[in-house]
Amino acid sequence: MNPLDREQLRRSLVRFLLPSAVLVRFGLATPLLLQQARAEGRRELTAGEVEIELDYLCEKGLVQATRKTVSPENNTWRITAAGRDWAAEEGLE
Repeated sequence: MNPLDREQLRRSLVRFLLPSAVLVRFGLATPLLLQQARAEGRRELTAGEVEIELDYLCEKGLVQATRKTVSPENNTWRITAAGRDWAAEEGLE
């Protein structure tokens, strides 16, 4: 993935998580985020690549992994307040 594609994927992941702040209390699962990214035309994208970019966004404070008691091996993600602010500044809402 080239740097421009990576940036666009990161922006998309934040955008996908925006509704989850209100509608999905426990975040969205990685496979769902992968499916949404593929629906935007990234057909060759893998779950591993999505996880890498989610980890990056997590380190930046824009998203966070949710803690689950049941099935913690199935990663879910939600947007942070900083992520919502960044999305608003970028016009992603």
